[in-house]
Amino acid sequence: MKILLVTSPGGHLAHLLALRSWWQGHDRLWVTAQQPDTELALAGERVVWSHWPTTRNIPNAIKNMALAVQVLRAERPDVIVSDGAGVAVPFFAIARAMGITTAYVECCDRVEVPSLTAKLCYPLSDVFCVQWERQKRSFPEANNIGALL
Repeated sequence: MKILLVTSPGGHLAHLLALRSWWQGHDRLWVTAQQPDTELALAGERVVWSHWPTTRNIPNAIKNMALAVQVLRAERPDVIVSDGAGVAVPFFAIARAMGITTAYVECCDRVEVPSLTAKLCYPLSDVFCVQWERQKRSFPEANNIGALL
């Protein structure tokens, strides 16, 4: 299986790294922003650097949409897995148009109020996961996978 892991630096990256036992045996590519923590954590991995920052940054959202088209056409992953943040939205939108399976994991710290990225990715996700049962109030069709960290 070919996996595309799309994430932001920091805690988002830590969540996807916590899934290592699931993705380590598969062909994979990461998309994230080039930051000191991502360079260190993903040393030896195949990485495409996204445009940063993404939060409410329209020019970078457009650049990341073009990047999503380029990466998805070239790689044709079987599944895209993301836990946000903003870089996930363009990849999920293009993946939906291309018929590529998507899986989103909402952040563990967004128990009461869902993230904007989760709200945008929920209708674009084939599989949507939360880490707390309480998060299902916002995302009733979600799968509770328990805390990753």
